[in-house]
Amino acid sequence: MPSFGRTELLLVLSFVIFSGMSYLWISPNFTAEKLIVTPKKKWTPPTGIVKPPASCTCPAKSFDLAGSIPTANRADIQKRRAEEYKKHQARTSSILDTLLFAPSNSPLQYPIQGFTVRPLVPTLIPGLALHRVQRSGYKVSLLVTKGVLCLGSPTDVQSVEGGKKRLILETLSLEELNKLLADVTYTLPVYHIHTGDLVHFSFEHHEAVFPIAIRQPSAPVLFDMGTNVSDQVTITTKTFMRYKELKVLIRSLRQFYKDVVLVVADDSFTPENITEENVLQYVMPGGQGWFAGRTLAVSQVTTKYFLWVDDDFLFTEKTKIEDLVEVMEATPELDVVGGSVTGNQFYFSIAYEEGDGVTGGCMDRKPDIKFQSLPNYPQCSIVNGVVNFFLARTDAVNRVRFDPKLKREAHSEFFMDGLGQLMVASCGHVSIGHQPKGANAQYGRFRHPGKDDMQFKLQLHYYKNHLQCIHYG
Repeated sequence: MPSFGRTELLLVLSFVIFSGMSYLWISPNFTAEKLIVTPKKKWTPPTGIVKPPASCTCPAKSFDLAGSIPTANRADIQKRRAEEYKKHQARTSSILDTLLFAPSNSPLQYPIQGFTVRPLVPTLIPGLALHRVQRSGYKVSLLVTKGVLCLGSPTDVQSVEGGKKRLILETLSLEELNKLLADVTYTLPVYHIHTGDLVHFSFEHHEAVFPIAIRQPSAPVLFDMGTNVSDQVTITTKTFMRYKELKVLIRSLRQFYKDVVLVVADDSFTPENITEENVLQYVMPGGQGWFAGRTLAVSQVTTKYFLWVDDDFLFTEKTKIEDLVEVMEATPELDVVGGSVTGNQFYFSIAYEEGDGVTGGCMDRKPDIKFQSLPNYPQCSIVNGVVNFFLARTDAVNRVRFDPKLKREAHSEFFMDGLGQLMVASCGHVSIGHQPKGANAQYGRFRHPGKDDMQFKLQLHYYKNHLQCIHYG
């Protein structure tokens, strides 16, 4: 073992003492258990910060919809469109669209999803509590914008007159504070069927914001499916000066389905009376158009589903309505399921960007684009639009409707209006035939639209759909 003289020992001791003091100077908050780091400034996550929408980019070879508006009327139409769009935003936007951030390491407990109240009904706010803090006293604050806050169970609350936008609770006991928080009620004092509110919940430097959904529940509308396809499905079509083709369609239908009701919307200039059993003919003023007839036909459907067919289609042994019903019943989220016409499914996707809210959005119809397959039905895929042969939920389609302004130049436009509202699928295992094209000079004069029809449709997209451009791929 080495021996040290007095001088060497003093040097060693000095080094040890200096090292220890240096360490303590470098880490003044160090303890044997933990290292305490004190931030210079508390970081507060932002709330409600969303980048303003950017103008969208029009696909190549798109129609410039503003250019379809006559120059003399353009400024006036743009002004009216802007005012109408603001009203649309006010009607469809919600405070619940606000971007919220969950605070980290917060002692505040609160509901983050699923808390829904009815208008005018005092409702306990579930889950409010304060945790993991030890203080000599406790003070929390709750603040709302649209409703009022009260203390007391709903059965004790006689009115909202004593309610406040801000409620401050202060106690000496954490247990007592949490009992009070469990008794906080929220009430919307005015009647509104679909809105929301944000609650600001704070304690010391901790703050959380959580949403309250305000909804008036609506009664369900259920359809009795019965036991036969005739109780489940109504067939709908529109005819115009093609009675020969319509009669062939009816004969082919009756070959496979004798009792299914067929609804015919007829806007022929010289109507012929259809006297077939289980055929309901609704005669319209002449030349009202494609979508007006569709809307009329669907409005008369009383079954859960309707099957749309053109008046020159042909039922075959592959036209299994039950197979389409099976897909719809197995997938309740679906609203429309299309088949194929002589092997052609004609499905498509719709790419849509909202744009900056001033110039309008951009829309692109892309053919032959499908998304994921349906569970248990690999022959079916989710799409945005399908061919003219499809089964649909009656109530869902009535909410979107076929715009009667579109007379001849229309099909994809229904699915464009229904984008974000209708879940659509295309299935290849159910098909319908098509009759051979015959000579019909009178019908042909109306069948193919001219430039004016296309120009009108573009103008309608510009105003109604708030688009700056559209591309039909």
